[in-house]
Amino acid sequence: MLYKLDKVKRVHGGRAIVDIEKLELEAGRIYALTGPNGAGKTTLLQMLAFLDSPDTGTIEFAGKPVMHSETKLQPLRRRVILVDQQPLLFSMSVFANVEIPLKLRNIAVAERKVMIEEVLRRVDMLAFADAMGSRLSGGEIQRVALARALVCRPEVLLLDEPTSNIDQRHQPVIEGLIRSARACDKISVVFSTHSLPLVDKLADSCLHMENGKISER
Repeated sequence: MLYKLDKVKRVHGGRAIVDIEKLELEAGRIYALTGPNGAGKTTLLQMLAFLDSPDTGTIEFAGKPVMHSETKLQPLRRRVILVDQQPLLFSMSVFANVEIPLKLRNIAVAERKVMIEEVLRRVDMLAFADAMGSRLSGGEIQRVALARALVCRPEVLLLDEPTSNIDQRHQPVIEGLIRSARACDKISVVFSTHSLPLVDKLADSCLHMENGKISER
């Protein structure tokens, strides 16, 4: 089992943003996370990415309990990548944005260059390597954000509204990259969305979230 959540609760301002009695996610699948704004979807994704911790309850990842201390969480954060709704540093070039996680992992400069060019070619953004993030369209930004995630070769890819700010021309590209991540790279995927057509196209399972609680559709 990839994730097991048991009696997980996250409270903010006296309100339970996430209140999950039990949730199990299997490896190798694509899960859609639906629900209204404020339902707790983003907070749940942050907890799955080990960027936020529950106030109560337990989380298991790959069969082992998650210990919520910085020294224990850092290795897990290298295995799970979250692409949120503000994915790029717009003052930097496309190449520099994709390079950030490789620098943090102390990958050698020559190897970084090869890896970045390979992943930018995959998302059809190699010609934009020197372009500044501020000059890109919404679809181009999302493709670069996916490139920055994929270059890390994660086990799990978490996507917060991956098609919310892109035009119709780029949507099939993003959908194809998500499929490829699962099929070719064997990456498990969880994405939040308001788009039911996207759920129908991509997801093996749909999890609906409302008032912090979750149910399977």
